[in-house]
Amino acid sequence: MKHYIQTSLWMLAALWGLASCEKEEMMDYEGVDALYFDVQYGAEHGNDNVWAHQYYTYVSFASLDNAESTELKLKVCVAGSVTDYDRPFQVEVVPDSTTAITPDEYDALSTEQIIKAGENHTYITLTAKRTERMLTDTVKIQLRLIPNEYFSLPFSEVGNIPGRWTDTQTAYSSYANPTVHNIFMNNVLEQPAGWNSVTVSSNKNAFGQFTAKKYQLMMDVTGFTVDDFEDRAIMQSGRQALIARLVSSYLMEQYNKGRAYWVLDSDGSMMWVSGVSWAHGTMPEEMLD
Repeated sequence: MKHYIQTSLWMLAALWGLASCEKEEMMDYEGVDALYFDVQYGAEHGNDNVWAHQYYTYVSFASLDNAESTELKLKVCVAGSVTDYDRPFQVEVVPDSTTAITPDEYDALSTEQIIKAGENHTYITLTAKRTERMLTDTVKIQLRLIPNEYFSLPFSEVGNIPGRWTDTQTAYSSYANPTVHNIFMNNVLEQPAGWNSVTVSSNKNAFGQFTAKKYQLMMDVTGFTVDDFEDRAIMQSGRQALIARLVSSYLMEQYNKGRAYWVLDSDGSMMWVSGVSWAHGTMPEEMLD
């Protein structure tokens, strides 16, 4: 037991010191090399040398302008030596912890992977696919590394790595075990960064309360995209006011056509933005009184 603890501590030291994924040089190392997922993503002004280690990958097809598919590249790193020969390893989809369906929602994964000679990392590629049920449901794929004669799996977590940002995402999971990587996928529109900075005289923001249905209609009416709404430099107050005017004009046009054309929000109320003639939260039956 004492030997096991000492070996584990030594391996952990290797992860934080000699075996950083950023280092490509040959390193002196004795013992069994280790594998771990080191998926990174972050703000665009960074890069994969400084982005934080992430517990999971989140795929929002809504933010990809409803693309039919997207290719994911998931980094797997070696803690230990760099060799002059290829080293195979395996990765598997964990059925009991996976709700996504293959081949409808992701392409079958190649279980056989390789750390090439002279390398200390590789990328597992996986194609994720959008389906109808992702409009209302988040689906999950769980991948798991498998130990073999070349690699062990001694790590239960990855802490802050020197030189990396620390903005690890936890909205979908805080499961930190780096031998497992979860992928979450949906097609649900989420409130963008450039929503509601303009306040109208009634103390309500120009767009009102966020709903995915309203957001989609605003993009359909104005031609602005998810990327535009996420960019605060684009969604300045003047442009938000313009969007509110265009959308309120459309809603009033539909209202004036008659009851069959009224646009309702997801809660059944009259859809509201600044400029319409009804109050926020007004129900259709109230308009008929």
